[in-house]
Amino acid sequence: MPLRALRSHPSPLYRLPGSALVLMACAVAVLATLGLSAFFAWRDRDESVRQAAGVAGNVGLLVAEHAARMIESGDLLLTQATALAGTPDQPLPTGEEARERLSMLAASAPHVVGLEIRDDAGRPVLSSLNDTPATNAQPPAASGLNPAGRGIADGTMDGRPVLRVTRPLAGPGGPPRGYAVAGIDAAALRDVYRALDVGYGHTIALVAADGATLLREPEGAGTGGNPAQAEDIAATRPVGNTGLSARVTIATGSVLVRWRDQLWTYAAFALAGCAAVGCIGALALERTRRQREAEDALQHAYDTLEEHVHQRTTQLETANARLEGALTDKEVLLKEVQHRVKNNLQVICSLLRLQAARIDDRARRGFDESLRRIQTMSLLHELLHRSNEPAHLNFADALRQMCDGLVRSDNPTAARLEVEAQDWIVDADRATPLAIATSELVSNALLHAYPNGHPGTVRVILEAVDTNMRLIVRDDGVGLPPEMPAQAKRATGSGGASSGLGLALVQALSHQAGAALTIEREGGTAFTMTLPTHPVKRAAKQQAA
Repeated sequence: MPLRALRSHPSPLYRLPGSALVLMACAVAVLATLGLSAFFAWRDRDESVRQAAGVAGNVGLLVAEHAARMIESGDLLLTQATALAGTPDQPLPTGEEARERLSMLAASAPHVVGLEIRDDAGRPVLSSLNDTPATNAQPPAASGLNPAGRGIADGTMDGRPVLRVTRPLAGPGGPPRGYAVAGIDAAALRDVYRALDVGYGHTIALVAADGATLLREPEGAGTGGNPAQAEDIAATRPVGNTGLSARVTIATGSVLVRWRDQLWTYAAFALAGCAAVGCIGALALERTRRQREAEDALQHAYDTLEEHVHQRTTQLETANARLEGALTDKEVLLKEVQHRVKNNLQVICSLLRLQAARIDDRARRGFDESLRRIQTMSLLHELLHRSNEPAHLNFADALRQMCDGLVRSDNPTAARLEVEAQDWIVDADRATPLAIATSELVSNALLHAYPNGHPGTVRVILEAVDTNMRLIVRDDGVGLPPEMPAQAKRATGSGGASSGLGLALVQALSHQAGAALTIEREGGTAFTMTLPTHPVKRAAKQQAA
């Protein structure tokens, strides 16, 4: 297929140049590399956020558990302080002995700053911190405590920030007659929170049920001292059954710092992939350029070869036309020559007939034989003139016409002549001696095999035997004289003819045609000429048949 035909393929891909296809493939590869790098980077970001959320949840559980244990220990001290306050109908203790016992209770828990017993207005009446109760204490309701039960709120004791755990003291008439207050050191909680290795910028806070923040580490409005962001990661865990919640907030920015550091790795891989695609694309473009040059060279060679083939075809067609014209002229000329030869032989026959009328009977017999031979040659030239192949003829037709003429001219007796011939296309060089020899044999049989008008039959047979052709002239007449040899160079004709030409002429013509001659004497006389058939002649014979 020519290259131009390939490039005219209906598919648009075949019409695109190779460099465009390479650039398209490189662009797709670069986009795929960038897209995959972005996909894996974004997936890594999500994984980092999920890991941070898991850390926040775990830290929240730890903070909630620690706060619950701290508050439970404070609540246990409040139980003992309540027992120290006595029954509901007793007044609140204020003596030194009660203060010492209260101080001993507070000293048993290092994380408790102090224990206090307050009246129903919230004023301290007994404290483990000093001898004189403070007079500037706010009432429980004013400080966010729940007068009906235990409450937890932020505050101060002895100038130190604490988480105040409060339990009401039952009174005789129903309303509380006072409160037991334990102050849990906020600094101790902060120290624990600072010791936690979260790994991110974070905030740990204890939040009351109403949403108020009781404790925050580090102090400030956001994570790590920064302003809080809406997208920060937060995990909230309940602190036992205290109503408080432990909230751990991790700044998303601190989580993404590591992810941003890893972006350089993804960017490096993406750049390396793009560089590799670029190198491969450059090599492909160079190869495409060389392939294009090779295709152009091949197309040029194809066009040149096509032009040369066209020129050579034109030259061959012209030469064939000239050869066909010359062959036609040659056939016409050959037919014309054969026609002229036939006419000349007819003229010669006419002259011989005129001459024969002026000579005696003995010399006239020789004239008749010569005339017969010339007529046989004239018949062959006429058949060659009629044949589609000027140099070949159907020998069967020649035998039939020749024998028909001999019966009319040389049959003074009552003998019959039968011809059984298969079609055989033979060249003129072999047909002429075979025809003259057959004419000689048939003429002698008609003249000499049946003396005194004796009836009989002369048969001429042309048949194919294996790879040979066999020509037989057989008569059932008187046969050859006994003294005449079967193979003689010079002998009299069959039946004792006086002509000296006879059998020697037949033998010479058979040899000229390439045939082997045999003679049989039983039941008359039979002359058999066997000659090989050339394969080309056999093919021609079959075509003519």
